[in-house]
Amino acid sequence: MCDIGLALTLGSTLVGAAGSVQQGQAAKAAGKYNQQVAEMNAELSERRAQDALERGAQEEQRKRQEVARIMGAQTAAMAANGLDITFGSPLDTLIDTATLGELDALTIRTNAYREAYDFRVDAVNQRAGGTLERAKGDYAAKGGYLEAAGTILTGAGKIYGKLNKTTAPTAATKEN
Repeated sequence: MCDIGLALTLGSTLVGAAGSVQQGQAAKAAGKYNQQVAEMNAELSERRAQDALERGAQEEQRKRQEVARIMGAQTAAMAANGLDITFGSPLDTLIDTATLGELDALTIRTNAYREAYDFRVDAVNQRAGGTLERAKGDYAAKGGYLEAAGTILTGAGKIYGKLNKTTAPTAATKEN
């Protein structure tokens, strides 16, 4: 009867230890997977940043072309009305158009850089989160091994206690 109890305690100890190791390994695999997902998300954010810069450059170019067309139309209209565009109000109008157009183009560029910056910050955060997930998985795997060792030591203590009870002399045995 005692042998069955010892065998069950040993079996329970080994199964508990194996479960702890398995749980730690599953957490490690999950951490690795989460890091890979975070890395892919970071790469997507980097691509979005590049796309934002390219779209901004194109929009900036379009704005400058639009301003050039407006200035051309202004110049043609003023010249058709016999105005000298090299001084006075006609020149001021052309300068104002060019200045405001350039400010608009630079605003477009700045906004594109801000959008790209936000995407790049997201990419950095994704990578940091992925590194954290990987580390958590690694630590969980180590914790699983430590928990397994603790389970084995606890089981060994229980087995030792049961063996010690069965082999320890009782009071009746000492009197004989």
